[in-house]
Amino acid sequence: MQSKKKKESLGITALYCRLSRDDGGDMESNSISNQKKLLEQHAKSIGLANTKTYVDDGYTGTNFNRPGFQQMIDDIELGFVSTVIVKDLSRLGRNYVEVGKYTDCFFPDRNIRFIAVNDMVDSDEGESEIAPFKNILNEMYAKDISRKVRSSHRLRGNAGEPLSQPPYGYMKSPENKKKWIIDPDAAEVIKDIFRMTLEGKGAETIARILQEKKVLIPMAYWQSKGLSRGGKKTQANPYKWCKSSIAKILAQQEYCGDVINFKTYSKSFKNKTRFENPQENWAIFKDVHEPIIDRETFEQVQKLIGKTRRRNPKSENWERNMFCDILYCADCGKKLWFNIKHDKEDIPFFMCGNYHGNRGTCSSTHYLRADAIEQVVTLELRMLAQCLRDDEEQFATLLADKTNTDITKEKKHLEGEIQKCTSRAKQVSELCIKCYEDNVSGKLTDELFLRFSQKYETERFELKQKIAEYKARLDEVDKLQLGKEKFIGAVRKFMQMEKLTAPLLRELIDRIDVYEVTGIGKNKKQMLKIYYRFVGYLELPSLVKRNNYRENTRKGVELEYIPNSISA
Repeated sequence: MQSKKKKESLGITALYCRLSRDDGGDMESNSISNQKKLLEQHAKSIGLANTKTYVDDGYTGTNFNRPGFQQMIDDIELGFVSTVIVKDLSRLGRNYVEVGKYTDCFFPDRNIRFIAVNDMVDSDEGESEIAPFKNILNEMYAKDISRKVRSSHRLRGNAGEPLSQPPYGYMKSPENKKKWIIDPDAAEVIKDIFRMTLEGKGAETIARILQEKKVLIPMAYWQSKGLSRGGKKTQANPYKWCKSSIAKILAQQEYCGDVINFKTYSKSFKNKTRFENPQENWAIFKDVHEPIIDRETFEQVQKLIGKTRRRNPKSENWERNMFCDILYCADCGKKLWFNIKHDKEDIPFFMCGNYHGNRGTCSSTHYLRADAIEQVVTLELRMLAQCLRDDEEQFATLLADKTNTDITKEKKHLEGEIQKCTSRAKQVSELCIKCYEDNVSGKLTDELFLRFSQKYETERFELKQKIAEYKARLDEVDKLQLGKEKFIGAVRKFMQMEKLTAPLLRELIDRIDVYEVTGIGKNKKQMLKIYYRFVGYLELPSLVKRNNYRENTRKGVELEYIPNSISA
């Protein structure tokens, strides 16, 4: 068996240096160069040669998953290292339990000599009684620093300063690092993604299109610009977009010009894992930077991606219909599903997703062919365009009267609900005070006091949420006063186009209620009720002569359109 002295002369003397922002005002004295110099001098003074330096610059002491430290551990496991020297115990780490594992178990089990120069710890001289206390103090220091950083983080976040890196499509302003400006090249990709979504394309399809066009994925794009960002950097194909990236981009409200802080949080200064924060804990600051996507378009997309979609039929030529997520059952309120009937020819159609034949509760299918709904809606929009063309002033007056009537009615309802909730909230607060007074005086037992106080606290929280929701809706209703201008603009856009497109359809129509077919034989009729964006359901009895329309939807089947209904 070789002597300990001989082993030390043969093994590596590991000089471990670590520096992080946690060191605050000690960063200069703890600089990597100063640590190296100190450790080399100490190793030389006690006759240890064959030194190798392991460095972690910019890594916190609360986490031991550091590249330099892990490389040193690997070398110890392989038997290359005989001695480990650090400046002090805090350089090894600031986690009391983890540092203790290494100094009390890991190093002794492998016959590793451990030296902390400034703390006068040397395992060859026996156990240090002061070392555990120093480790506790080091952890307390890290905890205190973490608390101060969190407090500063919270203050900056609540002041509207962006706490995260700018998302793909933005970059930091050269003049002010706290401001985001648009990155023109990436912003065009963002606009294309939102445009394709409004056209009815899914995330998988959009990802494939971007890959075929050889558009760099965000990480590859940042690397091409020389920007360092966190995330996976080992993607072999820099053009291989995935649907999760598309979904994440579509859900980012920051593209409207907003700053959103506190989306994630960490549970402890020892655990750096980020967890999703409930949305009510977010701090949202609107219109801070220049938007890439207008808010109206963003909200349309959220409606699309927020709804459950049925699995696509297994057809190579299948394409998502533009009326998906717009058609609803007039009886049960559920969305109509898009299907394709495969027999002699592919016939796309819609039917109630809640039909009892498919284990739902609706009594009828509310069957509607896709070509029929497209023809009917196109005819209806042509009629609106004709109204605008014939008498624009009267058309605008009708829209103004319609929107003003609806808005006044809803505002009155919302203001009444806010008043009721506010009044009840005041009553609940008074009841809480009375319960407390009765409990103090002995009229109410502790058990009943806890039960009532919990009940009233829950109700007060629910009332607070309702009031906030009603007020938010009231703000939205106020904005609808401008709706008629946008609606007229969308109708004008339709007048200039040869056919109806998915983006224009969603710009004009909010939803369509589909009723069940009535009558038999040639007298079959089906009612459709169209709700337009900004103005809702619209009747035009005095502005235009509404004729019945007949369209051949397929060989042998003729479709007759009557105002507010279709017949086949």
